[in-house]
Amino acid sequence: MKRWLALAWFLGLLALAAPLPQVYDRLEEALKQVRLENPTQALAALDRAQSLLRQESEGLPPVLRDATLLHLQDARQAVLRQSRVDLEARLLLVRHLLGKALYDGFFQAPAGQKAPYLTRLVRATGLPQSLAQGAENLVPEEAQRRLEAGYLQLLTEDLGQALSASSRPQAYLALARAYARFLVIQDSPQSTLKAQDFIQALGKVSSGEDFRPSVRDLQEKTLAWRKHLQTLAAPSPMATSAPPPASAQSPTGSPAGKPSTTPP
Repeated sequence: MKRWLALAWFLGLLALAAPLPQVYDRLEEALKQVRLENPTQALAALDRAQSLLRQESEGLPPVLRDATLLHLQDARQAVLRQSRVDLEARLLLVRHLLGKALYDGFFQAPAGQKAPYLTRLVRATGLPQSLAQGAENLVPEEAQRRLEAGYLQLLTEDLGQALSASSRPQAYLALARAYARFLVIQDSPQSTLKAQDFIQALGKVSSGEDFRPSVRDLQEKTLAWRKHLQTLAAPSPMATSAPPPASAQSPTGSPAGKPSTTPP
């Protein structure tokens, strides 16, 4: 009897566990309340977000959950220090780590259940709606190439903004955005980047070092990734060209005449 009661309790918990898109909706509502103008409200909202992740994180892999909780804790410190740049950077990383979970969930979801993941992914990461629209109807390989290309385009723009920034805070935020984009697609087999590349570049911005060579290196690696992705998207010449026709034979079996060299 005790075993049956324990099993019923466990199954009840599973039934109460909200799907990841719904969990994201609730986290999004909490994060909207995080503003430096009202520190008390911001800290309370961050507490709610942390509690929600701890209680309803079944849709999040432990490594993503723990990283998100860590950045939420750092966001609390940014509120206490009244550091607008650090707070914005931490919230960017929080949203994109959740975006990574939504991205993976999109590809794992059954065909008829992909749309809720995709709509939240757009909201969480700023992916253009034009790129996401219809992705749920594509074969997985094509959908992955389209979404990955979209994030690489955003990442490229962010790196360009980091290079052209007129101040270190602006450069830091642009580079943090680029890092956040990367986190969503970091598991791609085509990736030429590593998280450590971004972390080192961000460290140079923070410490007052010359960060631009590191950003240019990130640009070169991103370009190589994009080019490789384009080669995968391009149809293979062998696949698109028609097979050579068999030698034409006359009805009697004698060799056909020499073809005309003049186009019709």
